[in-house]
Amino acid sequence: HFVIVGDGPLRAEMEAAIAVRSLTDRVHLTGLRRDVPDLMHSFDVFALTSLWEGLPRVLPQAMTTGLPIVATAVDGNAEAVTDRVNGFLTPPGDPQAMAAALLRLLEDPILARRMGEAGRRKAGEFSAHRMVSDIAALYDTLLAKLTPASNH
Repeated sequence: HFVIVGDGPLRAEMEAAIAVRSLTDRVHLTGLRRDVPDLMHSFDVFALTSLWEGLPRVLPQAMTTGLPIVATAVDGNAEAVTDRVNGFLTPPGDPQAMAAALLRLLEDPILARRMGEAGRRKAGEFSAHRMVSDIAALYDTLLAKLTPASNH
């Protein structure tokens, strides 16, 4: 089964495309969900097909659950996904490359498990504690470079 979480202006188009291809029993559009991390535990792989993206919160969430990732090689995705380590990065707008990467993971459970475990390890880099520590270290570095103001 293929699960698409989220909503947007193309939903009606997607529903029509799914129906025309007689895939309604295998492709599920969930709409907006608040329980996405819980839902991920039933997935085999995670795909993010964005044409542009900051650092989406959903990638570290998927990595925490041990899912191998297939994502487009845009901005923030490349910060979270190391190509061929914890997932695959594909060119944006290339559905054939996305499909090939997804199939590779679905057909090779050992590779999928290895990438999922690597993602789980990397997910720690995106924890709130880690980010606060990194920002504090940056401030310490910047403050150390400041010269004391002269007394006028």
